[in-house]
Amino acid sequence: MPADEEIVRKAVDLLLRAAPPGSRVILFGSHARGHARPDSDLDFLVVEPHVKDRFGETIRLREALRGLDAAMDILVVSDKVFREWADTPNTVIYEAAHEGKVYEHVS
Repeated sequence: MPADEEIVRKAVDLLLRAAPPGSRVILFGSHARGHARPDSDLDFLVVEPHVKDRFGETIRLREALRGLDAAMDILVVSDKVFREWADTPNTVIYEAAHEGKVYEHVS
């Protein structure tokens, strides 16, 4: 498994463990499209059932990734916000919804 894929796998696993039940993690951007360069960061959208404090939740999830040696951007939205913006072009949520790779808990 290439190094980037291994880091993505580890990051997704850590995010899903840290996020509330029912959440999903979407890898979007250049890594999802297969156009990543060596200096490309990983872009994750974490969709949670309910989000009270996006900023606080983003910090909490970022802490879960401490120790991974990769540049990452993490955005957190509620499922309601995701559904409202998923079909609005030129938004990050649209890009994640239409080009992203979705990861969920497997029971």
